Amino acid sequence: MLLRILKNNTTSGYLFILFFTVLAWLPQLANSPKRMIFDEHPMPLFSLIVDFIPADSLASAILALVILILTGLYLISLNNNYSIISSRTLLPAFFFLMIASSIEGLHRMQPALLAMVFFLPALDKLLSSYKTERLSYNYFEASFLIGAGSLMYFNLIYFIIIVWIALLILRPVIWREWIFTILGIITPWFFFAAGFYLVNESLQPVVDMVIANFIVKDPHDFIRLPEIIFFSFLFLLMILASRHILQSMHKMKVLPRKIFVLFFWIWLLSAAIFLFIETANIELLVLAAIPVSFLLGHYFQSLRPGFWSNLFLWLVLAGVQLLVWIPAVI
Repeated sequence: MLLRILKNNTTSGYLFILFFTVLAWLPQLANSPKRMIFDEHPMPLFSLIVDFIPADSLASAILALVILILTGLYLISLNNNYSIISSRTLLPAFFFLMIASSIEGLHRMQPALLAMVFFLPALDKLLSSYKTERLSYNYFEASFLIGAGSLMYFNLIYFIIIVWIALLILRPVIWREWIFTILGIITPWFFFAAGFYLVNESLQPVVDMVIANFIVKDPHDFIRLPEIIFFSFLFLLMILASRHILQSMHKMKVLPRKIFVLFFWIWLLSAAIFLFIETANIELLVLAAIPVSFLLGHYFQSLRPGFWSNLFLWLVLAGVQLLVWIPAVI
């Protein structure tokens, strides 16, 4: 039953996903968020936002929830526009919203979530460049968005690597498009640094901020045994889904096949940043959840509604609710 609801693009499916996403966030809406490294070393755009909407306010939490839900809807739009999964389905939104809601520490306004406002349009620009026959300015625009997003969440700057990988996968070699990526990512930083210098007559605070994002170690830990169990289960589903997609690659159209290769690199880069960048923590989950959501969505879309397929979906849904509700009631 659950798989049948999520496989089809229906109003009941939207309401189902919305209800359980809000339900997962309810315990944390009334509580002050736990501090994270970006509270102590905020990037300028994030600092500007929390000056107007404090991170520990109810309005901030509600706005974060709205942005998360809109992000899930954007994934549905991406799927419809590029036929990433062969049929219109709500499964990518379901998996994204459940995964991104699975850790209570992320039920707040946080820069990686806000950076999605920049990253998803950048990803859209990359995918739409595939059929452009002449010189594409999409790569300047995508790089500009990633550069601007890094002023919100510094670790987004590493995703310029995804732009370069997209150039290799989606486009013929046009050297000017490679130059565009460099110009695009430095332009927001150039304007920010120039404006900062005009106001403060010094760039030292900007230099210190950048250095801090390389050397400051995040002391906060949000992963406990329940989270380890839940993400181990998700990883097993990812293995099944990866095996399925490798077997079905030859049946896919060219663009969806290339997109899934690009998604693999997004997931791999997210994992590498989490493991090797000191300032990276669980906030990266919202970025890593994008390729995982499409991978799992593709797998479950291929399954027939039955006991095991529905059980796996209910386990994902129940696991998220238990992770966020048990600490709230104990």
